[in-house]
Amino acid sequence: MFLVTTDTQLGAVVVAPECADDLDDETRAAIEGAAFTWQSDIEAFTQPGQDRQTAAHMAMRLAQLGHDVLAV
Repeated sequence: MFLVTTDTQLGAVVVAPECADDLDDETRAAIEGAAFTWQSDIEAFTQPGQDRQTAAHMAMRLAQLGHDVLAV
């Protein structure tokens, strides 16, 4: 499962896996290919900005890859 949201404190769109098992090679490539960067301190991918359209697109892509997604 992934959480996809915008975070005003970080000033970023956030894509957070529930656990490391969610990050297979195809999923990681899709997230990084959408210009997200892994942030080890929060164990999530981020992309600067508050673009809800980017968040919605990433949530849809993760669902297409077979993941459950919580988008807020």
